[in-house]
Amino acid sequence: MSSKISAEQPVVPVITGGDLGAYSLAREYHERFGWMSAVVPTGQNLIVGGSKLTELYPAGPMFDPETVTAHVEQVATSVNAHTPDRPLVLHSGYDHLVRIVAQKADRLREAGYVFPAVTVEQLDRAALKEHFYELCRTYSVPYPRTLIYDSHAAAEQTTSSDDFLNSFHGARLSYPVVLKADDGGQWASTRFEGRRKVHYIDNDANLKEVLDKATDAGYRGGLIVQEFIPGPDSQLRILTMYRNADGNITLSGLCEVIVEDHAVGLEGNARAVIAVPDNTIHHHGAKILDSLDWHGFAMFDIKVHPTTGEPMFLEMNPRLGRHHYYLTAAGRNPVDFYLGDLLGDFDEPAPAHVEHLALSTTIPLSVAQRYANDQQRHYISELKKSGQVYTPLQYRQDKNFKRDLYQKYRLYKAAEEVQHRPGSMN
Repeated sequence: MSSKISAEQPVVPVITGGDLGAYSLAREYHERFGWMSAVVPTGQNLIVGGSKLTELYPAGPMFDPETVTAHVEQVATSVNAHTPDRPLVLHSGYDHLVRIVAQKADRLREAGYVFPAVTVEQLDRAALKEHFYELCRTYSVPYPRTLIYDSHAAAEQTTSSDDFLNSFHGARLSYPVVLKADDGGQWASTRFEGRRKVHYIDNDANLKEVLDKATDAGYRGGLIVQEFIPGPDSQLRILTMYRNADGNITLSGLCEVIVEDHAVGLEGNARAVIAVPDNTIHHHGAKILDSLDWHGFAMFDIKVHPTTGEPMFLEMNPRLGRHHYYLTAAGRNPVDFYLGDLLGDFDEPAPAHVEHLALSTTIPLSVAQRYANDQQRHYISELKKSGQVYTPLQYRQDKNFKRDLYQKYRLYKAAEEVQHRPGSMN
């Protein structure tokens, strides 16, 4: 297959994933340089497909490391068939793909890919929640009270869900609680009736049921059972940072979430966010990244405690988040920091924080306003007047009738997906 990406283009972004985050990156490269991106989704779709910005290389299911690596090598061969020395800057769209890149780094670099140097050991300490909370304890980063159920030990019958319930009550945790997987990549391939990305639990029977079902379905990672921080989505924050090869944090940007998805399987995906200046939260993220000697992007999910006002750190993702376009909306295009760090031909920007308000949304403004708090409604009104409202999936330089029609359909379908459904406890 010959590539439609011009041989004159000096660098090719290769983006794994096929969601909002992948399209946002392709748009950000196009906005900055006018480049096309090679995008590797699981299959054809109209989020990244039907676009002038992307050339798709569908991979099918992307869980097996060898299969993924071989496919990405084939992408390199196709894209650089006539330009063998052209750099390919690789972005991983999901946590498990970041892990595959770390495992297969030598092969991927041999194929011409450029990406931050992160080891499997660093990923274990950062992305596995049990280890992440150990870092939070060590560096005095606030996080919710947490217990961890060892499903591997349960499968080996050296512990049980009944034992865990005894520990739960002994630790004076009380319902409601949140249950989520320590290992998101393994959880993504675990199947059982009633499985959700995040479970909200309000009694012993429900907790025992989910623990047992997960173990019986073959999940062998930890299961995080955690104090629920009450309050609406508007108390959630996303902190995105970039730490370069020299150990300097060059980008830091915070946003307030207005509303997330609440549809099954999509929980936790922010649909409307406001970039805001930050003087208090970023230093917690910096302590974590410095302790890991991290290299690359990191995204922290945070919820502000309604009583104490503390920013409670929930998890770290070892990549850009899906809804990261708020950075570009606020004047901090993340690709500048990525290329400036990884490729010598590009100037690295001076360290920067998000300093300006901007709204990025994938739902209608009327829906965003319905879920916003009073301060956020004021922001929305002012940003609408000043032209600082952005819809990352709708790009004036990327018009296509079929894709535009689909995006309009998705925009208005979103009102159903963000509804606070039973069990969301918001």
